[in-house]
Amino acid sequence: MQMYLNYITSFLFILIYSVECLYVKIECNGPIVVGGTITFIAQLYDDSGFDSEYEFDWRDNAVMHSHEASLVGRSHSIWNVTYDKDKYAPGEYEVTVVVKKKILIPWRRTSARISFNLTSYMNGHIDVTQGNVLLKGDNINIKTEVEHQVTLNEADEKLLIPNQTIINTYWFSDCKYMGVQNGLTFSYNYTKDDADRPIEIETWLIVGPESNSTNASTTLFNRSTNEIENVTITNLTTTTVPSVKALKDCKDDSILIMDPKKYYGKFKRNIIPTWPVSIGNVEGSTWLKNGELLELNVTCSGSSPFYHCVRFIKGEYNSTGNETCANARQTQSCKIAVTRLLSAGSRYTVLFIIGNKVSNAVKPVGVNMYYEPKHPQLSVIIVPVTCTSIAVVLIIFGFAYYIQSKNRHTIEIADFDFARRNDSEYMTFKERLRDAIGSAFTRVHEEYSEEGPIGNVWSPTRKNHPRQGLLSESDSETLDT
Repeated sequence: MQMYLNYITSFLFILIYSVECLYVKIECNGPIVVGGTITFIAQLYDDSGFDSEYEFDWRDNAVMHSHEASLVGRSHSIWNVTYDKDKYAPGEYEVTVVVKKKILIPWRRTSARISFNLTSYMNGHIDVTQGNVLLKGDNINIKTEVEHQVTLNEADEKLLIPNQTIINTYWFSDCKYMGVQNGLTFSYNYTKDDADRPIEIETWLIVGPESNSTNASTTLFNRSTNEIENVTITNLTTTTVPSVKALKDCKDDSILIMDPKKYYGKFKRNIIPTWPVSIGNVEGSTWLKNGELLELNVTCSGSSPFYHCVRFIKGEYNSTGNETCANARQTQSCKIAVTRLLSAGSRYTVLFIIGNKVSNAVKPVGVNMYYEPKHPQLSVIIVPVTCTSIAVVLIIFGFAYYIQSKNRHTIEIADFDFARRNDSEYMTFKERLRDAIGSAFTRVHEEYSEEGPIGNVWSPTRKNHPRQGLLSESDSETLDT
C-alpha cells in the first residue's frame, strides 16, 4: 500500500511541475570570423521563481565536428565555443539548448535554438567622427578633419590581443589609395573636389601575430606590376609596417593573398563631403518708426538643402549659437526674406537660424523702434487757406460789380396811391360813362411842376398836367376801358 502511495505522490509531483510556465531564450554575440570564439547565453524565465538548479544541454549542428556541453545553473547558462579555421568552413550554423530539471530522473522542461554565421572576414563597420561627435548620417563637414575608425563586433574584437597582434588598415576612397595605418583609425581632410558627391570609403584590415623581424616584408596582393602602383609607407609607430602596393581595383577580392595565420576584414561606407552653412550680410533697415513694416533679406552659402526659421524676441538677446528650430522650413536656395509688422516697443532681436545636414548658423539682428512726432501735411493747411482766400476775393468782386451795375442804371419809381377808393370798379359801364362825361366838364386844372403835385402824391382820378416840352396832350390821360 505504501508503495502505491509513493507512485501516486511522484506522479502528482511530476504533473504539477509539467504545467509550470517555463521558457528559455538564447542570445549570442555573432556573427564571428572563422577561428574566433562565440558566446551563447541561455536565459530562463519562470513565473514561480528559481528554487532549484536546471541542466542546460548545448549542441550545435556542425556535421564533422559538433560541440556538446551540459551545464548546470539556476536561471541562465553561458556557453563559449571556438570554431577553428582548419575544422570549420564559413556558413550558417545552428545551436540548440534543452533545459531539464531532475525529478527522480532528468525531466525535459523547455528548449530553444538560434542561428549564427561563421564568416571569412572579420565583422564590423566604419564609424566616422568629427569634433569628437559620432556621425550617424553620410554627410560630413568638408572643412573639418574626419576620423575614420573600424569598429569590430564584440566576438571578433577579442582576437585583437594587446602587445601580441599587429593591426594594419589600408584605406581607399573610390578605389583611390589614401594611406595605411597601424591601427583601426585613419584621419583625412577632404578637398573641394570631393564636395557634394557620394564617396565610397573602403578599408582592408589585416590582423596577425606580431613578428620579431625588424624588416618584415610580406606580399599582400596578387597583381602584376602593370596593374598596381607603388606606394611609399611611412611608419607611424615603432612597429615595422610591411611594404604595400596600392590597387587600381579595390573591389576585387581575389587580389588579396590570404595567410592562414592572419585574420582579414573588408569594410565599406558611403560619405558625402558637405559645405557648412555661412550666413552673409543682412539687408534692410533696422531703425523703424512705429507702424512701419520690417523688411529684411538674408543670404547664406553652403550645401543645400537648407533648413531655417526666424524667431522674434522682444528686447535684447545674447545668442549662444546653439539655438535650434522646432519647425524648420526647407529650401534649396539660401535667400530668406522677412516681412513683419512689429508691435510698439523700444527694441527687438530677430534671430535667424539656418542649417543644413552638417552645421547650424545663428545670426541675431537688433531692430530699434522709435516714435516720430506727427506734423500736419501742407495740403491740410494750404487747401483750406487757398479756398477761403478765393471765396473772399469772389465776394468782394461780386459786391463791387453789383455797386457798379447799380450806379450804371437809373430807376424811376412811380408812387401809386391805391389807398383811395376807386368807385369805378363798382359801377356799371353806363354809370362810368356818365360819370366820365360829367367829370370832364367839372375838372379843375392844377399847376404842374417838375417836383409833382403838392404832397408829391399822384391820384389816378385826376388828370396829369404834361410837362412843358416833354408830354403832349394825347399822352396826358389813359382811358380805362
